[in-house]
Amino acid sequence: MENRSKKIKIQLPDCILSQIYSKLGLKDLVKTSALSKLWRHEWQLRKHLNFDRHDMFDHKKVKGLPKTFALLQGFQSEYVTRLDQFMLHYQGDMIDSIRVNCPLSYEHSDVIGRLISKGIAKGAKRIELLLSYQNSFCLDLKPFEFSFDILSGTDTLTYLHLQNCYLKPPMEFSGLKNLRTLVLQLVDVTQNWLEGLLSNCIYLVNFTLDTCEINSDLKIIGPTLFRLKIINCCVKITDEKNIHIIASNLSSIEYSCNGVSVHTMNIEAHMLSKFSFRGWKIYEPVGFSGLKNVTTIVIDGVREILHPTNIVSLLFSECLQLEDVTFKNCKGIDDTNITSPNLRHLKIIDCGSTQRIDINALNLASFEYSGHTRRNISVTAPMLSRVFWNAANRVKDPHPFGPITIGQSRVAVGPKIEIAVWCIAAFLLFKYVCVTVSDALCIAKIGHNLYRCSHNLDLNMR
Repeated sequence: MENRSKKIKIQLPDCILSQIYSKLGLKDLVKTSALSKLWRHEWQLRKHLNFDRHDMFDHKKVKGLPKTFALLQGFQSEYVTRLDQFMLHYQGDMIDSIRVNCPLSYEHSDVIGRLISKGIAKGAKRIELLLSYQNSFCLDLKPFEFSFDILSGTDTLTYLHLQNCYLKPPMEFSGLKNLRTLVLQLVDVTQNWLEGLLSNCIYLVNFTLDTCEINSDLKIIGPTLFRLKIINCCVKITDEKNIHIIASNLSSIEYSCNGVSVHTMNIEAHMLSKFSFRGWKIYEPVGFSGLKNVTTIVIDGVREILHPTNIVSLLFSECLQLEDVTFKNCKGIDDTNITSPNLRHLKIIDCGSTQRIDINALNLASFEYSGHTRRNISVTAPMLSRVFWNAANRVKDPHPFGPITIGQSRVAVGPKIEIAVWCIAAFLLFKYVCVTVSDALCIAKIGHNLYRCSHNLDLNMR
């Protein structure tokens, strides 16, 4: 029949099919084999293997991790069985990436080992093993054992993320020559182990230690290292450790510590331009001598009290290249005088109850302040064009700003934020004085005009 619909055969290149399959979960991927004879084996050509626990089971049956140890063991057994069966029938010639996201332990080392071996043999460039537990009853389980010997001789791997693994010390290990990014999370780290690993990663650019147990002093040496993160670590008060960083091309460091104590740090990185720090103390354990060329810095949560000066004054006196500075949640900072010829952006967010802040910055372009307003802020900044004041914490006190010097005139606020101030005033009138929107805007407009007239009269009198 002429009106009979004709079958249209569409053959897509393997690279397009692989891209489509990479967007599907594993169980949905296998189901595609029932849709067409042409697709019966095509799913086996997928190059990005994502074994996420949410995609391995029916969402209606598994909404979260099991809540008892016995159920968890059954969950793990079913997961590794499905993974092993998938790899047994996998016929692809190339694997680009492997991602395993499921709480597994040392009992499943053989299955994961076979997966990694097959991936390395087929040229895998990215491997992620996300094996952390979330339940309290899982804390006593022995973590998955990862041996770097399985990666010996591989030059294709560029990204490696290991989470909640016991890392066996590499014995005469040679590999990872082209590794660019290394993320270690929830693992125990010692100097001997780290030294052997980093000596093989001769092109390492990004290195992260996240929530790791640092059991010895560390010396991190990386001539190609560009970004370093040591985050969410914890230091025992009676067992403080030192971290020595030697990296000639290092551009940024992010450090955060949970608890009262922090690591002492020696930084030898003359190219360092960005430094982020979260902890209770910074000057005594870290100091600013290794931050001479830093242009961007974030200091969060510092509660260090020094006399007769303070952290802020020491920072600007020793780090003369600073352009972008943020203080967050810092306590115990006395009256502060900030003087910097290069400073362009300054943020002071929720920093205690300092009574006075004097800012003298010739090139300051933006200033953001958030927190309690029981203080006086005086600003001398000829280039200042943007001021943000978060009044969320304001109760009865007026705005904290004293005179802001801009060019040759002294005004209460910068000229580019006058309209914003009066818009806020209109909103406050509407919300708290219970006037109509039109009346609030009218009152704000009259106030703005009166302000401009008084300001012009004041300039003429001068």
